[in-house]
Amino acid sequence: MSLEKIVTTIETKGTEGIKKTELRREFQEVEELDSILQELVRTREIFIERKGNSLYCWHKNYFLQKLLSTDQKFSLLYTLMDSMQDSLNTKFDSLNARLDIVTKQAKEITEEIKVLGSSEQRDICQNDPIPQEKIKPIKINYDNFKEQLDQALVSASSSIGWVELCNLRKNLCLKLNISREQFYHSFEEVVSNNYDKYELSTGGEEGIQLRGMVHGFVRCI
Repeated sequence: MSLEKIVTTIETKGTEGIKKTELRREFQEVEELDSILQELVRTREIFIERKGNSLYCWHKNYFLQKLLSTDQKFSLLYTLMDSMQDSLNTKFDSLNARLDIVTKQAKEITEEIKVLGSSEQRDICQNDPIPQEKIKPIKINYDNFKEQLDQALVSASSSIGWVELCNLRKNLCLKLNISREQFYHSFEEVVSNNYDKYELSTGGEEGIQLRGMVHGFVRCI
């Protein structure tokens, strides 16, 4: 109880503080007052400094205000440090904001790269020409395929007769319920057996690779 009362008494004096001798008179019954004050100083509950010829005690809530109002050098230094702190806080806030933006942009770029990589991989799988030696020999009905191929060529041919293999393949794969590999295997077989009836031309999105070049157009001769 005496400790709390001593602290409260010092706090009520505000920035003026209280003489140590006045505390002794007020708390004469407290034999270990000096020890209590030293403990309070150690825990930074109060501060003791000399003012004039006397020792004064200040509560921690008012000691800083006392220094700012009585010590010009301290006040100037404190103001400078406070200004520097505000400047640093502003810069840190700005850096954090920029870091958030950069992090967000990096995340968006990473996602775009993933999407592009996936799209390009699909395009490669869909559009890459199939070398003859890599076409799997999957057998389907030869005569039926040739008949459907001829009909599709007649239906889709341009004024000069050329039909793009990419569109032809999509049409017949859907119609005959066959795979891309089955189409090109059967197409190569038909063309090879009837080289005098079909003509291939380079170009197109996809096709058969002959002599190192993609042949993606076909027409009936």
